[in-house]
Amino acid sequence: MKKTLIILNIAGLIGALIWLMVDSSWEPLVTSIGLVGALIAQISSINKSGETTIMKQKGGKNSKNYQSKGDINITKHD
Repeated sequence: MKKTLIILNIAGLIGALIWLMVDSSWEPLVTSIGLVGALIAQISSINKSGETTIMKQKGGKNSKNYQSKGDINITKHD
């Protein structure tokens, strides 16, 4: 899924750059800058080490944990 989004972002960036070459106004420039920023964010968010994401929630001493009914462990595998 992440690779598909990166490919779509690159395709949009190419289209925006072509638009910028044809019409050198502020709209294609802003679009290109936004797509470059989104592409950087997508590439930097890729988990390269293969680590799993683990989130833990523990209730305090006076907590009733109404929503969870106790401690929660969430493990995400990519």
